Amino acid sequence: MSAPNHRWLHTQLPEWEREGLITAENAVKLRQRHPHDDSGPGIAQVAMGVLGALLIGVGLIAIIGYNWDHFNRPVRLMFAFAPLLGAQAASWWALKQGDACARWIRETAAFFQAMAAGACIAIVSQIYNLGGDWPQFVLAWALLSLPLAWLMRSYGVVIFYLVCITVWSLRDDVRHPVWYESARAYPLLLLGLFPFWPGWKFDKPLSTTLRWAIALSASMGLAAAAYQMIEHPWSDFEAVVWLWSLTAAAMILLPISEAAIHAPTRSKPQVVLGFLYLLPLGVIGTSLSAGHETIEAISIAGKLSWTWVLIIVTGAFAVHAILRRRWAVLSVASLAVTPALALAAGENAPHVVPWLMLVHLSLIGLALIALEFLDRKGAPRLGAALLSVLIMARLFDSDLSLLLKGLAFILVGVAFLVFNIVLSRHHKKQKEKVS
Repeated sequence: MSAPNHRWLHTQLPEWEREGLITAENAVKLRQRHPHDDSGPGIAQVAMGVLGALLIGVGLIAIIGYNWDHFNRPVRLMFAFAPLLGAQAASWWALKQGDACARWIRETAAFFQAMAAGACIAIVSQIYNLGGDWPQFVLAWALLSLPLAWLMRSYGVVIFYLVCITVWSLRDDVRHPVWYESARAYPLLLLGLFPFWPGWKFDKPLSTTLRWAIALSASMGLAAAAYQMIEHPWSDFEAVVWLWSLTAAAMILLPISEAAIHAPTRSKPQVVLGFLYLLPLGVIGTSLSAGHETIEAISIAGKLSWTWVLIIVTGAFAVHAILRRRWAVLSVASLAVTPALALAAGENAPHVVPWLMLVHLSLIGLALIALEFLDRKGAPRLGAALLSVLIMARLFDSDLSLLLKGLAFILVGVAFLVFNIVLSRHHKKQKEKVS
C-alpha cells in the first residue's frame, strides 16, 4: 500500500472500531502492519514554505532593481551578500535544531539560500561586468546548491538542482570539444544526488514526486549525453537511438529494494519511462525496412567507449534483476540488445533483425496473457494489445490489397473484443472461487 492509502486506513480505523466492524486488537494489528508517519508536514505545507521563500527572493530583487541606479558599489554588494548571509544563518539554526526543526522550515531555509546564492552571483557579475553566458551561470548555480541537498536534505533544492542540470545539458545540439562543457558531463552531475537515487537506503521512502523528478531528469540528461557521444549525431541518428535504447534498458533494470519491487507501478517512474520508449521502438523495429539501419547503428555505436559502459552497467543490473526474479522488466529491457543478436547471421543480419524483434515482442505478449490464466500476476489486456499492434504493423508493411487489410483489421478487432469477454468471465469465476 502507498502512503496515501496508509493515511486513509488510519483515519478509518477509529470509525470502524466504533461501528463494531473490527476489534481494538485487530485495529492495533492493522496499524502495525500498515504504519503511517504523520509527524512530518504535508506536501502542501512544504510547497507553501518554498513558495514563500521564492516570493521573498523575487521581491528583494525587484526592490534592488528599482533603486539600482541610486546605489553605490558598497551598497550594491551589501544587497548581494546580506540575503545570502541571512539565509545561511537560518540554515545554521535549522541544522542546530536537528529533528526538532519542522521539515517545512528546513525546506524554506534551504531553498531561500539556494535562491540567494543565485541572486548574489548575478548581482556581483552585474557590478563587475564579469563575462560568461547563461549556461555557465545555471551550472554554477546548480553546483552551489548541491551541498544544500546533501546537508539540509531539501527536496525543493534537489528538484531545483535537477531542473538546472537538465536545462544545462539540453541547451544546444552542438558537440563541444571538451567533454565537461557539454551534456557528456551530465552522468557525473547526476552522481551528485547519489543518496537520493531510488533503491538507496534512506531514512524514509522517497516521495513519488521526487522519484518522477529524478527519472525525468535522468532520461532527458542521459539522452542528451548519448547524443553528444556521437561525432555526427544528425547523420548517424540511428546510432543515437540505439544508445537511447541501452540507456532505457539500464533505467528499467535499475536495482531497487524488495519492497519497491512490489510497490505500485506509478512509484517506479524509471520503469514506466523505459517501457514507454522500448516497446514502441521495438514495434518499429519489426519493420522489414528497419534492419539495415539498425545494423549500421550498432556498428557505429559499437566503436564508442560509452556504448560499452552502458552494456556493462546494463549487464550488471540484469544479473541483479535475475537474482530478484524480475522477469517482466528483463523481458522488455532485453529488447535493447535483441538486434545485436542478429550480427551472428553475418550478411543476412539486416533481414534477421525484424524477425527477431517480432518473435521477441510476440513472446512478451503471449507471456503476459498466459501468466494471468496460470494464476500468476500478468497483464493480459496489455499482452493482447501488444499482439494486435504487431499484427497491424505487419499488415501495414505487407503488399496486401487495401480490401484484405481492412478485413484483417476487422478480424483483429473482433478477436480483441472476444478476448476481452473471455477475460472478464475468467475474472468473474476467480472472484466466485475466492468468495
